[in-house]
Amino acid sequence: YFGLPIHQMSVTGLVVALGIMVDNAIVMADSIQQRRQQGEDAIDAVMHSLNHLWLPLLGSTLTTVLAFMPIVMMPGPAGEFVGGIALSVIFSLIGSYIISHTLVAAISGRFLRSVSNTKGHWYQQGIKAKSISAVFRKSLKLTLNYPKITILMVFLLPLSGFMAAKELTEQFFPPSDRDMFQIELYLPAQASISQTQRMTQALDHLLVQEEGIKHVRWFIGNNAPSFYYNLVPNQRGAQNYAQAMVTADDFRAANRLIPQLQPLLDDAFPEAQILVRKLEQGPPFNAPIELRLYGPNLDTLKTLGDQARQVLSNTQSVIHSRATLQPGTPKVWLNVNEDAGRISGLSLTEIANQLQHNLQGVTQGSILQTTESIPVRVRVGNEQRQDLADLADLSITVPGAVGNIPLSALATVELKPSRGAIPRRNGERVNVIEGYLKAGVLPAIALKNYQENLKQAGFTLPAGYRMEIGGESAGRNDAVGNLLASIGVIATLLVTVVVLSFNSFRMSILIFLAAFQSVGLGLLSVYAFSYPFGFTVIIGLLGLMGLAINAAIVILAELKADEKAIEGDTDAIVVAVMSCARHISSTTITTVGGFLPLILAGGGFWPPFAVAIAGGTVLTTLLSFYFVPAAFRLMSRRRAFELSAAQPA
Repeated sequence: YFGLPIHQMSVTGLVVALGIMVDNAIVMADSIQQRRQQGEDAIDAVMHSLNHLWLPLLGSTLTTVLAFMPIVMMPGPAGEFVGGIALSVIFSLIGSYIISHTLVAAISGRFLRSVSNTKGHWYQQGIKAKSISAVFRKSLKLTLNYPKITILMVFLLPLSGFMAAKELTEQFFPPSDRDMFQIELYLPAQASISQTQRMTQALDHLLVQEEGIKHVRWFIGNNAPSFYYNLVPNQRGAQNYAQAMVTADDFRAANRLIPQLQPLLDDAFPEAQILVRKLEQGPPFNAPIELRLYGPNLDTLKTLGDQARQVLSNTQSVIHSRATLQPGTPKVWLNVNEDAGRISGLSLTEIANQLQHNLQGVTQGSILQTTESIPVRVRVGNEQRQDLADLADLSITVPGAVGNIPLSALATVELKPSRGAIPRRNGERVNVIEGYLKAGVLPAIALKNYQENLKQAGFTLPAGYRMEIGGESAGRNDAVGNLLASIGVIATLLVTVVVLSFNSFRMSILIFLAAFQSVGLGLLSVYAFSYPFGFTVIIGLLGLMGLAINAAIVILAELKADEKAIEGDTDAIVVAVMSCARHISSTTITTVGGFLPLILAGGGFWPPFAVAIAGGTVLTTLLSFYFVPAAFRLMSRRRAFELSAAQPA
């Protein structure tokens, strides 16, 4: 693993590889066993199988490796997160190819005995179902007699998968199935750190009474440490903010608590904005729905943001909304009577300096505590600075006068809101309207409703202003762009490997047609099991394409090795397909078995990925057993293959 750390994705990759890496070994062992049963001695059976299979298995292994390469080459947080899967599968496939051509071949030649087709135990010949074989043989002959109809009928399944994909709900980055979730607390901008701390204590008292919660850890004024790959700190020194990391008994308890706590905390603490959220997957984003408004004038951005936020608040399934262009803490403004100040001999600077000394204090000496000298700051006591009236009564020293005068004699005092920090994105002023959703609501659906509501409300931007969609949607587009960034190079390498494996562009086209149809079959599996379409499904479809190419290469290698099959002889094609049926069925079973742990584990992240590959692999057997032979015979009728291309069996 070249020093890469083992994490959850690496372990999941090993589970995935477990169902894929045995394919080469099964094909090699089955080929040697068939030759032994035909009467060949051990050495000849091994050598003939190696000579016959090394290039097709190399091509199928390389194509599967290349199918997972876009995941390895994917930059960004999502690529770092799922890259362990692809690396585990790739190295396992390379290892399985080497092992199948060395250890497996040697052990098979040593222990697989030469027995007749009518003698021997089931564990020597394998399990045979004569009735199923007879039905399969008849169906093959029937489909080969009508290849065009067969191709059309098989193609209907992938086509239905592509059509069903339009009906799939979209959840591009499913939430993680962890026993932890987060709570974010926002108080008004003028709230002090002490108020925030008191609010967290009240929240903590309520949370510990909930069944299923083990620990609550609060971080006041800052975000929690970035222990999770897409937690990005964006609150530093915010006195009105706090974040809690809540640990539940297990991920099921966490999933149950999140929708329960949100309305409970909203009702119990209406003076605060509280967000109960799962730990998300995929690229980091602040909120599931984000509308970014760009423009030069802050007041206009504030007005536009208020309008957009009002529409967002009325959108179905949106429970909270925020704007990044927030007011700052309130400030006290002094309207000084400059004429009265000049009569008293005080300038604005002198008044400001005296207020600074009274309120902030000045250092007047020090005290010695053990071995440390501690400075002493002298200022007005807290009881004399609690409200505006106290501030107006502060004494101002008048030069040359016997006594002091109150500040109210020189100025009027009023409290006004101030402007907060000016948010920018890529150097432009921006006001981001953030929307938070009910637990379990898909961001894509809520975003679509929000965009429709904006259109109905007639929300438009003046000249010089623009908007864009952020949040989960922007993260999805970035992740897909990163995933597909290297697809051109990978596709070129795939074509090169397949063409060199068969020395035929026609066979390559046939193989890639099977790969394209496998995508539709994978989508059909996801639709049949009612899972949403997302990033993990795309990764699964890439792996499924590699497996479909693998099976097609094995079938075509067997067909190409028979001269009669190349000439289009139906019986020869049936015999060749039947000889591959056992190991293709076995590899399908092992692949499905390898993904069963991910399916049975439940949750929202891995089952769609596993179903896309496992379900698609089962349906892809139709391509291997019916589409590929029928297309091969149709092309052989037109003499698309040269007899000289046949390889010795």
